[in-house]
Amino acid sequence: MTRFVTIAFVACFVIGCGGDHKLNAVGRVVKGGTPFTVPPDDFVKVVFVPYTEPGVQPRMSYICDYDNAAGTFKAIGPDLKGIPPGKYRVAVTHERNKKDLFKGAYDLPKTPFVVDVDSSTKDIVIDLDKK
Repeated sequence: MTRFVTIAFVACFVIGCGGDHKLNAVGRVVKGGTPFTVPPDDFVKVVFVPYTEPGVQPRMSYICDYDNAAGTFKAIGPDLKGIPPGKYRVAVTHERNKKDLFKGAYDLPKTPFVVDVDSSTKDIVIDLDKK
């Protein structure tokens, strides 16, 4: 019996037992080829929104943790375990005094950024110069 439990435990560890299969999508925002950094008092919001057909409202969105000094982000999800694999629109705002300095250019529904997130996704680059 002990051998069976050991084998079952090892199998669950290797192939996964249930689980939610979430991924910690990481990346960076760049402008002019350099990291998009902002002062500590500014707020950059990067949001992953599941891709839907036009006219269909997504049910969920996932905000990212953004590092103002490095210009990097991590999609952590509401439970801090990441986001489900899939195709996403990525919205970006740069807020100062509660005003979007991008004037909605990269917010929904206009955002030009669409990414696929799966287990092979390494570094997502959001280039503000490429629309």
